[in-house]
Amino acid sequence: MAQSTLCADFSVQDILVDSSDRIILIKGKGNYKNNLQTIEVPAIGSNSIRLINNITSFTITAPTRYVIDIPNATLIGSNRTYKIQNSTTLQSVQLAQFSTNPHIVRAVFTLNKNTDLTKFSTYTNGSDIIVKYCPKIIDNSIQYKFYTPTGDNGVGSGLQNTSAIVTYNNTNESKAIVPRLQTRYYLSQVSQNTDGLILRGIGNIAYQKANYSPDNTQAELLLDNTSLISKLDNKTFKIPSSQENLNATLTINKLNSKKVKLTLNGENLRDYRFVVSPDGQSLFISHRNFIINTIFSSNPATITSYKAQKTSTDYKLIEMFFDKSVTYNIFEMNDNLYLDVNNLGDYNIPLFEQMLTTTDIKVQALKISTDKTRFIIPAKDLNFAYANVESNAKSIKLVFKDKPIITPVQKNPEIIIIANNNEDKKIEIKTIEKLEDKKNDNINVIYVPKENTPKDEKPKKSKEKSTISSMKKVVLDAGHGGADSGAIGGTIYEKDLNLEVAKMIQTKLMKKGVYVYMTHTKDETMSLEDRVNYSNEINPDIFISIHTNSTVKEDIYGLETHYFKDNSYKLAEIIHNEFASPKNLKKWETMDRGVIKSRFYVINHTEAPAVLIEMGFISNLEERAKLIKKSHKEDIADSITNGILEYLKQNE
Repeated sequence: MAQSTLCADFSVQDILVDSSDRIILIKGKGNYKNNLQTIEVPAIGSNSIRLINNITSFTITAPTRYVIDIPNATLIGSNRTYKIQNSTTLQSVQLAQFSTNPHIVRAVFTLNKNTDLTKFSTYTNGSDIIVKYCPKIIDNSIQYKFYTPTGDNGVGSGLQNTSAIVTYNNTNESKAIVPRLQTRYYLSQVSQNTDGLILRGIGNIAYQKANYSPDNTQAELLLDNTSLISKLDNKTFKIPSSQENLNATLTINKLNSKKVKLTLNGENLRDYRFVVSPDGQSLFISHRNFIINTIFSSNPATITSYKAQKTSTDYKLIEMFFDKSVTYNIFEMNDNLYLDVNNLGDYNIPLFEQMLTTTDIKVQALKISTDKTRFIIPAKDLNFAYANVESNAKSIKLVFKDKPIITPVQKNPEIIIIANNNEDKKIEIKTIEKLEDKKNDNINVIYVPKENTPKDEKPKKSKEKSTISSMKKVVLDAGHGGADSGAIGGTIYEKDLNLEVAKMIQTKLMKKGVYVYMTHTKDETMSLEDRVNYSNEINPDIFISIHTNSTVKEDIYGLETHYFKDNSYKLAEIIHNEFASPKNLKKWETMDRGVIKSRFYVINHTEAPAVLIEMGFISNLEERAKLIKKSHKEDIADSITNGILEYLKQNE
């Protein structure tokens, strides 16, 4: 069969040396993936046909070499040799035009003695060829780190100061090659469109967690391993928007030789997103409304598989694989990590739920529009190390490590021998409050350490599965907090009552398989706007705000449930029927003050059905005395939980 002739549209330009001695990047021009075609070549010494349709690699010994052939490619300039310095693995790399019919560029890596060839892998992102030779990288495939909340360089990224000197065969001219980290990004261009700014460059973007000012009018974002073209240093750009009243700017500054600082100024800056392009070389900055409402692809990607695992170094990994390249943004808010894949229509629910059974990371997935999917990870108890995107942008890996747990020294429970009426009784005392109660009985207390004797425990009955869908989501908002104490009755702060009951409801709902998100889980100041934004980002089924009432008239008491929007009335009615049931009114000796339409900020501006519950009056002496009792708070939490579950069940 006659040999085919194929014009090579892909060009090999140069190699980039990784100063941390982990990878070599063969820089290309064009799109290797798009130019791949199957060509027929007679096999050497035979009439058989060899098909070339991908990069091939093989090894040679004496000396040890790793060789890759790049088909359908042309080398720009003459053949050359790169002498590698300060590397524990490489001696040199040779680039050559191995053949022109067909067009093949060959790269030969000459290795140090006793190098383990199994640690070499070759990948492509379409425009570049990547050769990885460091097994210490946590990824099992070459991946670009795009998000680093702590600025951590990741596993195995200690700098070795690896560099190279290149010699060109045709002239014997030599020159030093400046080492450039594979993850290094060279920011060179900023452009505007109707609804945002686009930052463009060469390399791969890696950015740290954004930091916001208390009034949310300034945000700073650091780009890791980034250098900046001089004409962009200290320049300010307006972030365009077709929406009224959006007026934000971006200032770019070179912070040092390794970091560039992006500073946003404006209002409500937490509503802006930083979207990474599929090739990892562009960053789009725009308001979240534009991102959510813009179709990034008419043919969005789908999930092909998930993988969750724990490494030998105690890192927890969640990896997602896609059938197409994806664009994404990531941000943190209120102990949650949000990963938005902006061209992902189907996240494959069966595979996702199967993955959840293999990890204790409670990741949640939900569609936020027809072509977008959001992954939410409650990261409160996790130290989020970094997130990677594979070089071909067809997988994303999230890497976590548990925060160290500091366990306080605890005494064993004790047996208290109570001498009273000439009769000894053994009672297990677990709290100081119980012990003080016994002392008040004017009895003698003798402490005896409790023996840890094993008990034959009967197998626990398996809990009944909840009738509520595992994808139901509830946002709980404990009113007030931090510097905002809310109403005060005697020495009791409303914020404390609200948070205690909200946490009780959270626990009860989670036991029923409901995803619960707290606007805050500790005593901290949080604006009404931040509470609303938090809920709207999650897109829950319902929003519940817990409050305690107060008035100047101390004789007023009772229970109220407030709503404002029409989509919230049914929720308010169902919860109030449970909360202010005749049984509860009688038991709590209180009154039903009804379901009330009120323009409270949080239930007016949340997009989900929302209610605000007033548990009683802290200003009423009798009602306050009940509200501070744990048993009464548990009763309130039970009734609100039952109302929430009933509403969710009716709206399956």
